[in-house]
Amino acid sequence: MGSLARRDRTKREGLSTAESTLTEYIAFRVATATFGIAVSLVREIVRSAHITPVPRAPESIVGITSFRGRIVTIVDLGRRLGLACSVLPMEEGLPGQGSRVRILMIDIGSETVGLLVDEVLMVHRLGPLDVERATHAVGPDVDRHVAGIARPGDGTEVILLLDAKALVT
Repeated sequence: MGSLARRDRTKREGLSTAESTLTEYIAFRVATATFGIAVSLVREIVRSAHITPVPRAPESIVGITSFRGRIVTIVDLGRRLGLACSVLPMEEGLPGQGSRVRILMIDIGSETVGLLVDEVLMVHRLGPLDVERATHAVGPDVDRHVAGIARPGDGTEVILLLDAKALVT
């Protein structure tokens, strides 16, 4: 959307400039941490998919699946981020019944990648003042994947905003 169209929408809908620059992030849990990724990257949230293991794949690659006619690599975010692998055991390549495990299908360039997460929480609308630069306090295993740190609402909750490109490279 061009700046003129955005300005027109802002006037028409009575939005302030700050509100018009909000970015939506989907929050999810991996192990005991809360992470977020831009909603604009998420193609779909999938409850389950048949995942085929790939021999000799890196430890964080759970396997591959067919999604909308395309082969998609499934990445276990817990393993990729060096966290305890808290994803529930899978039966025959599918998350167990009653599981909150989800696969976030995200688009990175021309490729779709599935991110296996423990639980999808909610969508947060964050402005520039809600997001701080990532610091080395998040730990060396995670900091290269973190684009920023958000404290939505009253600021008591902390969400580590992930750099999707860094996750898959």
